[in-house]
Amino acid sequence: MICPHCDQSLLQRERTGRTCSKCNRQFALDPRTNTLRLSDVRIRRIVAKLTDDGRTRITVNQLWYALTRKQTKRGNGRAGAVGCLAAGLPVALVLLIGGLSAGAGVVALLGALLGVVTTLVYVSSFRRGHRAVEAHPLSHFRSTSMSLWTSVYGSLPSGVVDERTFRHPEPPAKPRAVLLCADASIAAFLAANGIPERYALALVTRADQVAPGSVPVIVLHDADVTGCRLAAATRAALPGRRVVDAGLPPRAVMNAPGAVPVRGPRPPAEALAPLRAGRTLTDAELEWLAKGWSSPLGAVPPAKLLSAVTRVVERVTGAKDAEAAKAEAVGFLTWPGEAAS
Repeated sequence: MICPHCDQSLLQRERTGRTCSKCNRQFALDPRTNTLRLSDVRIRRIVAKLTDDGRTRITVNQLWYALTRKQTKRGNGRAGAVGCLAAGLPVALVLLIGGLSAGAGVVALLGALLGVVTTLVYVSSFRRGHRAVEAHPLSHFRSTSMSLWTSVYGSLPSGVVDERTFRHPEPPAKPRAVLLCADASIAAFLAANGIPERYALALVTRADQVAPGSVPVIVLHDADVTGCRLAAATRAALPGRRVVDAGLPPRAVMNAPGAVPVRGPRPPAEALAPLRAGRTLTDAELEWLAKGWSSPLGAVPPAKLLSAVTRVVERVTGAKDAEAAKAEAVGFLTWPGEAAS
């Protein structure tokens, strides 16, 4: 590993006790002993990318999703491993039986062997990813990796906030809208980046926290059964109020490159019934949810999530961030060759 202090490459014997033998300074994480193979250098590199070199703030939860993204996608549980096994072994058997019946015994045997080996590799990959995430869940990430980091550096990585202790700003006296986000981590993320103050929003995590009034309510939620029902439930709880469903919708993550779908237990039919009756989701989305798939807001890249929420808020309230309006006035947003967000 590379020492985060002196940039020297260290062998295992040169970093005992999480201390660099070349500069005698302590570091927080050793990839040899960390379940997610994390190092201080890797943490800093990923945080810099997620925060756009400090321009955006993120939560511990979002950092954890970014660090476990590959393992989560590779190891979505036993269902993924069993699926690979169920798909691969029949192929191997077909190759074996078909080849033998045609008299090509060696070819059949090699084909079957290839099918079995491929299946076992996929199963092993799913299991390794699943074990890594199971062995290093968010709670463990907080109590080990982030605790060690804080003990060495005195605080969380620059740009990372702890959603459990983050103090939300006071709501405005006359909000333009209410932003309802059931995920406390994402609510903290939005507050840490000044979204409520910038657009005069009241930020809440439950429908019963919405103050009486007539301003619209913007609902953010995970791509899961509970989340997809949240807008309708909010309308029922707040009759007469305009409620805008701002997602995350299943269609945004079902086949999207880089998305993090998570496979869990199949939801009961009665949980899906209101969604089927509401006719706001496609048949493909309903089928995806029925199979136990979901995807959390916390796994959405922070810059992309911040941009999406900003667009929805501006559309609903008709308000624009002063800095964005100023930039647009001088043509910043229309520069040729601008990278897509």
